Amino acid sequence: MRLQRRDLLLITGAAVAASALGACSSGEDEPAETSSPSDCASPTSDWRNAKDSGSGTLSMLSAMLGTTELQDRYANNVLTGFFGSSGYQMATTYTTSDKLPDKIITALTGGTLADVVMPEYGWLHSLQRHNALEAVPTDLLDDLNVDERFLSGCRIDDTLYGVPYTMDLQVIGYRVDLLTEAGITEPPATLDELRSMAQELTGDGISGFDPFSPGLVRTWANLVGAYGGTLFTEDGTLSFNDGTGAAALNFMAELINDGTADLSAIPATGEPRLITQGKAVMAPMGVGIWDELNREGLGDEAHMAFFPMPPSESSGTPSVLKSGTVLSVSRQSQFQDVAFQFLHHALEDQPLTTTAAMVPAIPSRTSLLVTSEIASNRIANAGLANIDEAQVMLGGSGAWLDLRPVIEGQLRLTLEGKQSADAAIGNLARVVTDSNNAG
Repeated sequence: MRLQRRDLLLITGAAVAASALGACSSGEDEPAETSSPSDCASPTSDWRNAKDSGSGTLSMLSAMLGTTELQDRYANNVLTGFFGSSGYQMATTYTTSDKLPDKIITALTGGTLADVVMPEYGWLHSLQRHNALEAVPTDLLDDLNVDERFLSGCRIDDTLYGVPYTMDLQVIGYRVDLLTEAGITEPPATLDELRSMAQELTGDGISGFDPFSPGLVRTWANLVGAYGGTLFTEDGTLSFNDGTGAAALNFMAELINDGTADLSAIPATGEPRLITQGKAVMAPMGVGIWDELNREGLGDEAHMAFFPMPPSESSGTPSVLKSGTVLSVSRQSQFQDVAFQFLHHALEDQPLTTTAAMVPAIPSRTSLLVTSEIASNRIANAGLANIDEAQVMLGGSGAWLDLRPVIEGQLRLTLEGKQSADAAIGNLARVVTDSNNAG
């Protein structure tokens, strides 16, 4: 279930038990007031012990946890461990992923952006266009061993403006039992093989390949990588209009034309995915579907196996999609040192593995996976085994937050036969250009 509204959850040393289990509801949903930019204090070299002196209320804005139960567990297991013995407290605002961009920009414009912000991986270029975030202290990660392969998406001109927190790697899952029944013993090695195999496996109410359950945009981006492209270059330049974006969209349209995929068959929010229901043989999936597979008795090797999205050609490179949540500190924060000390705390062993298990997600310190609660999550392990193929992410441009709301509509028009793939990509490219021109 996606959270509709959850307001201030106050964590204090004097009222830990009561505040950790309760939340205030009101018609307001903005973060607690922070300073105007002119009042902000830049981080100092003393961030490691910042909470040992002074007092005040920090605020946090996040879409990471979608239920009251998870928010309370985060308060008990992460927030109280940091703030409980200090003179500081944390007021948290939880919202949904689709509302988070507007809340960030509205608060930023009003000078009230939360001290700690948890944007999605790939959003930092857009937020920095608005001068929203403070650069991460160069020594914050010295003793944490955060996976460098996730850090790349948080750097702008070699400066870190956020730290990967809970991450996801999208791979293709397939029903081993259903492939075996069809006499198929190996997953496809190219997209052409994937399409042919999907056609062979489709029939009797079963789809050979369900590309749509993870979301149209996620599958499209994953396929862009399979055609050798990215949405944007490392410096944020538009690149999905180089032919790879149209090729990826055409591939999705061909699956519909083959009768393999059906837009109308996408399960409603909260319903099991087609592959879990036994109505699909292969489908892209992230770490979060693991519990669903296990509930249906499908988590073992006899039922499920995983592979990266195959390349368009046998000589090409497979594709894994990177996504997740980032920890960052607002440039408007009055308590930047305390906020950065909290970031370090959140990335320490117990807080990080606890949070990753709640989401569920891959901890950005990937070495912790083997000892964490999600060590048995075979999707996470498959993603990490192929992490070097994770060259595509949702974002990476200053234009991303303008582009993000319109992508699915343009993809859907093509998949419904109402415009060509080239037209859709051209329209999306113009959104990026207009956004960049507007600044």
